[in-house]
Amino acid sequence: MIVLAFYTTISPFLGSGPFWPDYNVIPICKVNWWRNMLYINNFQTKYDQCMGWTWYLADDMQFYVISPLFLITLWRRPKVGYSLLGLFFCITFAWNFGVTYENYGIYSLLTRDLLFGNINKMSYSMANYIDILYVKPYTRIGPYLVGLLLASYVCRRTRNNSPSLNWLTLLVGWIVASFILLTCKFGFHDQDFTNVEASFYNALIRVAFASGLGWVIFVCVVGQGGVVNSILSWKAMIPLSRITYCSYLVHRIILMIYLNSSRELIIYTDSNMVILYLAILVMTYAVALVTSLLFEVPVLRLETLIRNKLAPRKETDITLTKTTTRISNEPSEK
Repeated sequence: MIVLAFYTTISPFLGSGPFWPDYNVIPICKVNWWRNMLYINNFQTKYDQCMGWTWYLADDMQFYVISPLFLITLWRRPKVGYSLLGLFFCITFAWNFGVTYENYGIYSLLTRDLLFGNINKMSYSMANYIDILYVKPYTRIGPYLVGLLLASYVCRRTRNNSPSLNWLTLLVGWIVASFILLTCKFGFHDQDFTNVEASFYNALIRVAFASGLGWVIFVCVVGQGGVVNSILSWKAMIPLSRITYCSYLVHRIILMIYLNSSRELIIYTDSNMVILYLAILVMTYAVALVTSLLFEVPVLRLETLIRNKLAPRKETDITLTKTTTRISNEPSEK
């Protein structure tokens, strides 16, 4: 909420330049800011969204709201829970496939316009792609379902005291997971997809990538992640992880202020991109640190204090208090 207020009221006055009039976010945010508060901004068009990159927060909150439907059934009626997960997997697959197949022309135009530098047409095609497929919860729920399935399996495995994985299972798991992750990331570059191929790609790519990451999480949780677990558990990562959320909120504002204030063309060379990337990265985390210390941390502390005050006292605490009171009231021996 604080970042949204800053973005709407203050950031438009932090820069100037030939492209700065394009940064005028006040009219849109003045009308649509409340949608961000209700986490329904992902159902707006790209040009009507205030802080458009926060569509992910809306998706995540919507998944969180419906998660008890899966968690309760997985815990009390596992067969029903797994059937429900399977049903939603089928729904998101069918929706991604159908929407891509029906709107294949938009994606082919987007690729062509990007290749030939037709910026205006590319912007229109990109907006359609974002509105129809990219940000909608029913096209993005697949990875969340993978996470729920993994959490349920780990919970049951821990409760049943299952034995450690043998070396062959670990080897095969790492090979399959690595293949999936590398294929999802690098295997389809410069591919000219047909309509059916593009539909299968959009229907499967997110679930496949989440499954590969799920293996990494799984072996780390069960204590068999090896070097990967040591790297991911490195204590130096902890401070950065605590300001990741704030960095996500502010990074786009920093980028927009920088790009819209530019008075010369950016030369796209490898060295320039590395330097620009590192500069934006450092600036983002610096601003995120200040934002976190001023707003996020105090709110979290206050929330913890209120929760502790309202939480019912444990029976052991009550017994200890009574015992201490009784001892203090007993007359001391002379």
